[in-house]
Amino acid sequence: MQKINVGFIGCGRISDLHYPGYKSSKDARVYAVCDANPDTAAARRKQWKAAKSFTDYRELLADPGVDAVEIHTPHLAHEDQVIAAARAG
Repeated sequence: MQKINVGFIGCGRISDLHYPGYKSSKDARVYAVCDANPDTAAARRKQWKAAKSFTDYRELLADPGVDAVEIHTPHLAHEDQVIAAARAG
């Protein structure tokens, strides 16, 4: 069985609490990360050995390699991002 490719939208403190669940998982991995700050996105990609990084969550959602997402952004941004993720499938 192939691992589930997960995209993290938002790479701040809350993502630090979610990443350990994927670190040793045989079923899923952090495949892509997205943060509005390009330095943060690049650092997390390297730190977590993600395949890709983005600064626009819509680009992450358009990536056919992403199977699922976790949204770790401030609550005010959730509605638009959840709707966009649902539309992306």
